[in-house]
Amino acid sequence: MTADLVALRERIAAITARPTSSRTSIAPKLHGFPSPFGGGQRGVLPANCIEETTPYGPVVVRREWFPDDGDRGVEALATCLGLAPDDLRRPLFLDTETTGLSGGTGTVAFLVGLAWREADGLTLAQYFLRDFDEENALLWAVGECVREAGVIVSYNGRCFDWPLLQTRLVMRRATWPSPPHFDLLTMARRIFKPRLPDCALQTIEQAVLDLHRADDLPGSLIPSRYFAWLRDGDPHVLDPVFTHNRQDVLSMALLLARFEAVLRSSDDLHPLDRFGRARFLELRGFHDDAIRAYRQLWQLRPKGATAVLGGALGLRLARLLRRQGRWEEARLILEECWRTQSYPYPVAIELAKLLEHQARDPSAARRIVGDALRLLALAAVPNPQWRADLERRLQRLDRRLMGPASLSLLYAG
Repeated sequence: MTADLVALRERIAAITARPTSSRTSIAPKLHGFPSPFGGGQRGVLPANCIEETTPYGPVVVRREWFPDDGDRGVEALATCLGLAPDDLRRPLFLDTETTGLSGGTGTVAFLVGLAWREADGLTLAQYFLRDFDEENALLWAVGECVREAGVIVSYNGRCFDWPLLQTRLVMRRATWPSPPHFDLLTMARRIFKPRLPDCALQTIEQAVLDLHRADDLPGSLIPSRYFAWLRDGDPHVLDPVFTHNRQDVLSMALLLARFEAVLRSSDDLHPLDRFGRARFLELRGFHDDAIRAYRQLWQLRPKGATAVLGGALGLRLARLLRRQGRWEEARLILEECWRTQSYPYPVAIELAKLLEHQARDPSAARRIVGDALRLLALAAVPNPQWRADLERRLQRLDRRLMGPASLSLLYAG
């Protein structure tokens, strides 16, 4: 057991062991929050923090304001995400720093960073848990911001930050409203994953927003900084934590605007990002827009294209065309992929389906599948799944072409 964990448990035990007489008078319940407990060693406030009053006692907060004269349009995002434009114009950017990265009922959010658009800028409020008996006040203050939000915007917050805060609310027998939640990580993965090693926020900052953090504190070290502050009260030990949280929140605001620009136009995007954008439009059901985007990439693809710009691109475009009944166009694309790609086996299956069902030429379909199986047998790295799919397709075509009786004689021999 680490010294930090021992210190944390001792502090929690000291709070819960305080006599009833040391508690503050019971405040009226608001929004389902229980009455707060007071007391505790307050220490020195972190730099630039102030106390603010809530119905549950004081809460510590650091406030800043940043000018924002960029484009605030949200029409393309609202259309693709199925959100009301008025809600998306009132985003609440949310990020937390916690006492642990694994979650669970014992994990506490000791810093909640929030930002919202106000006047001609962005207001940032970082609510800080100075002592564990001030959690009611912190949750109440955050809840008041949530009530004014049209949509919650986070980065991996749907899986971590928001469930963590909801767990703390349940433990306090309290509730918040639940506005729509837009997790930027999901969209980042759809659009940028084809060309990036990962979709961590700092990776996206560097590759998409051209932001480069200097001397940023790794997230794994943040809990120990908080425990050190609880133990020693050094006001400067938390400076890097506040800076890290602030950058996370502000990056979300920039990324939201960037996504709007990406959906409006793909002209300035890397080809792989354009492919990711088209794939996102396809998955959201905007098939006509996706076909136009795929076709532009198909027409502009360079010679010796990568697998993504060749096989995967042609396959997705052909599938959409085939669904719309434009199977002659789809056939031409699949046949070119079959001739030019190094690993054309998924294309062979798709082309065989088209030849069998739309072109009504099962013999041609069987030739494609047979050729693909022979080519796969010579591959340096065989793929069992491709082989199984091709063999099933071959057996299906044999049954159709030869009939059950002839097929049984063939396999018996």
